[in-house]
Amino acid sequence: MCRKDNHERRPFLINSWQGSSAPTSALAQQMKMHAIESKKRRLPFHQLGRSIKKNIVVVVFTCLFFVCLKIGYQIGTNLVGDDEDRSRSALRQPQLLRQQTHHHENREHSSRNQTQIVSRQPQRSELTQQMHHHGNGKPSPRNQTQVSRPVHPYEKIWPGLIVPDYMLKDPQYGIESVPAGKKACFVHVGKTAGSTVGCSLGFNLHCTSKVQAPGVLPHYTTNMFHAQMYDCDDETTTFFIFVVRHPLDRWISAFNYDNPSRDWEGFRQQFGEKHFKFRSQLYAECPFNTINDVGEALSAESNVTNVCKSRAEASIDGTEHFGCHHYFNYQFHLEAIPQNATIMTLRTEHLIEDWNSVEYNLGGGKEVLGQGNNIIAHNNVNKASDGKLKYLSEQSQRKVCEKLCNEIQTYKKILQLSINLSEKQVQESVDEVMNSCPIEALATTCNDPIPNITDKLIYSRGYMA
Repeated sequence: MCRKDNHERRPFLINSWQGSSAPTSALAQQMKMHAIESKKRRLPFHQLGRSIKKNIVVVVFTCLFFVCLKIGYQIGTNLVGDDEDRSRSALRQPQLLRQQTHHHENREHSSRNQTQIVSRQPQRSELTQQMHHHGNGKPSPRNQTQVSRPVHPYEKIWPGLIVPDYMLKDPQYGIESVPAGKKACFVHVGKTAGSTVGCSLGFNLHCTSKVQAPGVLPHYTTNMFHAQMYDCDDETTTFFIFVVRHPLDRWISAFNYDNPSRDWEGFRQQFGEKHFKFRSQLYAECPFNTINDVGEALSAESNVTNVCKSRAEASIDGTEHFGCHHYFNYQFHLEAIPQNATIMTLRTEHLIEDWNSVEYNLGGGKEVLGQGNNIIAHNNVNKASDGKLKYLSEQSQRKVCEKLCNEIQTYKKILQLSINLSEKQVQESVDEVMNSCPIEALATTCNDPIPNITDKLIYSRGYMA
């Protein structure tokens, strides 16, 4: 017989209770009525089970909700971090795109191909391998407790590293109060008397004699770009001030300056194992003690190995890192600055004349430095470039000039882009190049294509595709 619903059974129970011999005591009667009411309020067993199941489901779903909430928070945090990384890359991408356009518009025979640039960000181990600082050659970690000044552009490009002291200026120059549209960045190409100029501008370079030059130029030049140390603020910098020198003379000085053969162990202790290996490949593993040795290696009659001949060529055009002054050449410094940058130039051979013209273009006086030049002192003079170290045979000079062709074209382009130099002054410097490299001085193109330095810009300058 099927059980009836409990709602139908209750009256029967009540009636059968009341039909029995009822107690006569009023208290007993109240107890019975209380029991009856309790039975009315008691939840049937199958409804009780249903309620428990419902509560369990609610608890389970509540737990799942909080678990999902926590997972979502973690995912959201990661996405925010990724978005910030992408935002930083996006801020730098326009610079690279402008720079790539710069290669094509200003160098029709450049081998750079924008469609072949690989999008990648250097790993920290790669970055530290490319870092070079004067001194021990190691980048310094940024310590917020030690750096109370504003963050420099270089430190924004390479988070965790700090600008070395030689890139900084004395507070007396008041670089924070430069008028709008006057801010300049000093482009220090190695072995062009850059230390002499930099010390006069107030930077902490190899300054044996540091006298503040008069005028507005030292005040308006707030930052420096030297080799892989790019500390120019592209958003606020109006002028990029180059210091240049005859390309052949610069290469000769760079070769002798970077040559550690006079004291290999001393060089290793000062600059570290990485730069010791860089130099060893050119100066120890190959028979290159002088610039004439390099020139002779380029001739068809040379008996040097193909490896050493290739290294000789790479040391001249800056395609391999044997020494910082070879590697970070005119091409690197010009292609690293923004497209359409406004350039002014100081020629080493005409330093006082050009200093005065830059000063005047910045709103200063016309003759801030006299022809006697008793203010700008020579600093970091290369003492290893005397006598036979500067000798090049006629044949070696022709070979070196031929390999320097692209550097000479870049040198000419820097002069032509300089707003402080007249056509006469540009031609004056070209004529000086003609005295030693006549074919290359007159040329507009070279036998070798301009080297593709995309990786050099990414790893050293900080551009990222």
